[in-house]
Amino acid sequence: MNVKPLCHYSNLILGTLLLLAVSGCAFNATVPVEDQAVVLEGLDREPEVNEAEEVIEVQYPVRAFTQQGLYELLVAEIAGYRGQYQFALSKYLEQAEATQDAGVAARTTRLANYLKDNRSILQASSIWVQADPDNLEARHYLVDQLIRQRDYVQAMSHMQEIKRLGGEARFDIFAYRVAGMDIQDRRNLLASVVEMLKSYPEERHLQFTQAALLEQLGERESAMQIVELLLADEAHVNLVILKVNFLRGLGQNAGIIAFLETQIEAGLDSRRLRVMYARQLFDADRRQDAKLQYQVLLSDDPEDDEVVFALALLAMSEEDDSTARRYLNRMIRLNTRKDEAYYYLGSLAEKDGNTILAIREYGKVKRGYNFVSAQARIAGLISGQEGLAEARTFLGQSRMANPSARGQLVLLEAQLLSEAKAEEALFGFLDGQLERDPDNLGLLYFRAMSGQKFGSLDILERDLQRVIELDPGNADALNALGYTLADQTERHKEAYVLIERALTIKPEEAAFLDSMGWVLYRLDRLSEAIEYLQRAYHLFPNDEVAAHLGEVLWKDGQRFRAKRIWKEALKSAPESPFLIDILKRINEK
Repeated sequence: MNVKPLCHYSNLILGTLLLLAVSGCAFNATVPVEDQAVVLEGLDREPEVNEAEEVIEVQYPVRAFTQQGLYELLVAEIAGYRGQYQFALSKYLEQAEATQDAGVAARTTRLANYLKDNRSILQASSIWVQADPDNLEARHYLVDQLIRQRDYVQAMSHMQEIKRLGGEARFDIFAYRVAGMDIQDRRNLLASVVEMLKSYPEERHLQFTQAALLEQLGERESAMQIVELLLADEAHVNLVILKVNFLRGLGQNAGIIAFLETQIEAGLDSRRLRVMYARQLFDADRRQDAKLQYQVLLSDDPEDDEVVFALALLAMSEEDDSTARRYLNRMIRLNTRKDEAYYYLGSLAEKDGNTILAIREYGKVKRGYNFVSAQARIAGLISGQEGLAEARTFLGQSRMANPSARGQLVLLEAQLLSEAKAEEALFGFLDGQLERDPDNLGLLYFRAMSGQKFGSLDILERDLQRVIELDPGNADALNALGYTLADQTERHKEAYVLIERALTIKPEEAAFLDSMGWVLYRLDRLSEAIEYLQRAYHLFPNDEVAAHLGEVLWKDGQRFRAKRIWKEALKSAPESPFLIDILKRINEK
């Protein structure tokens, strides 16, 4: 059935109800009596505007609406009046799609924005832009949603339209999202930026975004040239931070400190820069200089929890425990980062040998990343004071009180038993837990490693095989099983296949490279083994890799090189069991 247009609908921003009252249009659809009362009541006063919703009145072209369409808009208005916002939004969205009307789309977009319904904002603002291409507000909504959807190229094109229309085009917003983009997104966006710079060669925000993209794509020299030119024109905080990131990527930490000092001395007095400067000084072990900067920051804002916490850590690093306690208690009074404060107060009490106070302070840590560590410290202290059984009782109670952390607390108890070398109790506990949750990868892996620790290779192989069966891409399990087979059995070919699979998943993992070098050594492929072990030692020059590399070099006849590597490794790890073992075996030959 064809439905003829009933009336004209010109300014939806003022509301469907108001329009119906003043337009003189006939409306044949039946409206329930109670809804009629609501309509009439709403006309007796000024329409309410939610302060969270920005309203801009725009006169849109007159458009014809069907009787059914106008009825649906009326239903939406009534629903909104009654606070049924989600229902109202669904009705508005239907009509925005059906009518492609700018006024309907605008009202839908603003309601969706008020409800923080990003999907609906995107849908409605797309209609709004299509219906009214020169509307800056519509473009801004659409750009925001396209960025959320990671459609950066489309967002950039609409930002260009905002620029063309005379609005504020924040091209630099893309620079702050560069780190989260994948490589192809960065390349596509860079191409758009380069093309846009042809039209706006002096647009600093575009140049800034270009530099950020180049840096993330590895073209640091080109990026640095752009930043230097921009800094010469105006030393903006974001440019300074971008250059700091460049310098950090190049490993020039000393250069970062000098550069930040220059900027601060030149009068670029930004709190962000001073915080960055203080952190760099701390990382460079210039503790007194860092403390001075943090104290300046604290004088400007005595309630800055990050600064108070930094000063507490500095005091602890200097073993000024009384000052550290003062800052930590200040955090508690400010009611900021209290869990961290209690954790470190517990560590200070433990350092002083005050076990009761330490347990009390650790017990006040209720959430956050320090919670499990605090529970571990309490269990360790109870074990030392009252015995292993009491510590296990505490952890059992903690699991009941904190079900969301149950998995981590189970592993804590297993770790406690392992460290106490309570082999029978450990495997009994793990077996019981795995009966309840047989496919728990964390527990299976821990039991496998416990099997290795206590010489039960059958347990290790059984559980690692199960982990790999459940999670074929678990590179750590593949490597652990492969290395164990290479090191402690004659199943070297099987070990090689497992380690090769692990390296396919993580080709630059030093531990996996070491395992491959070791299995190649076992297969008597010495030159290949040396190549892998050298790569591993370059990435992670620890004592175990040094022992392996030296042993293979020794067998290959490169004894001078082997001795030099062992000598270097012994300087940093004189008690290393790996180095002691290989040197003992060499000396016995």
